Amino acid sequence: MVKHLISSFFTRAIVAGINFAALLFSSHFLGSAVVGQVSLLILNIAIIQTVNEIYTGSSLAYFIPQSRFKTIYAQGSLFVLSGSAITGLVFLLIRETTLPDLIHLFLLSVIISLNAFQNMILLIWEKISTYNLLLLFQPLLLLVTLLVCIFIFKKRSFDSYLISLYVSFGTFAMISAAFVWKYHRRKTGQTSPGIYNIIRNGIQNQLGNLAHTLSNRLNYYILAVPALVGVYASSTSLIESLWIISAGVSPLVLTQAANRRNPQQLAIRTLVLARWCFLAASACVLVIWLLPQSFFIYLLGKDFTETKTVMLRLSPGVVLVAFSSIISHYFSGQGKQKILLSANLTGLLFTLILAWPFINTWGIYGACYAAALAYAAQAIVLTITFFRDNNLPFRKLLSDWKGLKFIKDEG
Repeated sequence: MVKHLISSFFTRAIVAGINFAALLFSSHFLGSAVVGQVSLLILNIAIIQTVNEIYTGSSLAYFIPQSRFKTIYAQGSLFVLSGSAITGLVFLLIRETTLPDLIHLFLLSVIISLNAFQNMILLIWEKISTYNLLLLFQPLLLLVTLLVCIFIFKKRSFDSYLISLYVSFGTFAMISAAFVWKYHRRKTGQTSPGIYNIIRNGIQNQLGNLAHTLSNRLNYYILAVPALVGVYASSTSLIESLWIISAGVSPLVLTQAANRRNPQQLAIRTLVLARWCFLAASACVLVIWLLPQSFFIYLLGKDFTETKTVMLRLSPGVVLVAFSSIISHYFSGQGKQKILLSANLTGLLFTLILAWPFINTWGIYGACYAAALAYAAQAIVLTITFFRDNNLPFRKLLSDWKGLKFIKDEG
C-alpha cells in the first residue's frame, strides 16, 4: 500500500513538473490571448467531464467489482456521448459559440472523458502501475507535441495547443482502452448494474465537484477577454501548484492514520499535518514575494507583467486551502461528503456574490480578491466543522507541534 502511494505521489509530482513546462512554453511562445483561449476551452471541457463523471467517476468503485464489465462499459460510453452532446448544447445556448468551436468541444470532451473513464476502471481494478504510467505519459506527449508545433512547424497559435490535446488524449484513450480490454476477463462480475443507482450515487459526488470547479474558475467567464483570462489563468496555475504539497502527502499519511481505531488520535494527526502544509505553502509564498517581477516575465513572456501581483493577491486564500485540503481528505475518508458539498457550495456562493462587482470595479485584481475570499470561505467552513465534529478546542490550532513522528513510525 505504502509503495503504491509513494509511487503515486512521485508520479503526480512529475506530472506537475510536465504541466508546469507546458504552461511556460505556451505562455512564452503563444502569448496571453492564446493561453486565455486554451484556459476557457479546458474549463468548458472540465465542466462537461464533471457531468460525464456522474456515471464514469469514482462512484463506479462500488459497482464495477460485482457487475458485468461489458454492460458497465457500454453504459458509460453512451453516457459520455450523450452527456457531452447535451452539455455542449447548453454552452451553445448560454454563451456565444461558433460551430467549429462547438465541434472541438464535443470531440475533446468525449475523448478526454473516455480516457478518464478507462483510467478510473484501471484504478478500481488496482492496476496502479499501469494507471500511473498512463497518467505520466499523456501530459508528456502533450508537451512534446506542443514543442513540435511551436519549434518545428513554427505554428504559434491556438491550433498548436488544440492539436496537442487531440494527439495526446486521443493516443492515450486508445492505449487505456487496450489495457482495459486486456484485463477485463479476469475482473468481470456477474450482476447487471442498475444505471439509476450509479447515476444517483454519481450525482451526489459530482455536485460537489461541479461547485468546486465553478467556485475556483467562474472568474474566467466574467473576465471574458482572452488576454486577461490568460494572465489570470497562468497566475492561478502557478500559485495553486502549492497545493501539490498537501495533495501529495495527505493520502499517504491519512491512509496510515485511518488504520488506527482512536478517532481522536486521527483528528489530532490530521490537524498536525494540516498545519505543516500551511507553513510549507506560506514559505513558498514568501519566496514568490522575494522574487522580482522580472523573473516571472522572463519565465512567461512580456504579456505577463502582472503575474507576481496576481499571485500574491490570490495567495492568502491558496495558503488557507493548503491547510483545509488535509481536512477535506479527512472528511472524504470518513464518508462525510455532505460536509465537503457544503464547503464547496459556500465557496461558489461567495464567488457568485463577489465576482461580478469586484471584477467590474478592480478588473483582474477584483477576480483575485473574489477568488481569495471564496477559498477562505471554503477553508473556514471545513475547519470549523472539523473542530466541532471532533470536539476539539480551537486552541489546538496553535498547540501540539511535534507531531509528524507518526509518519516515520508507520512508514
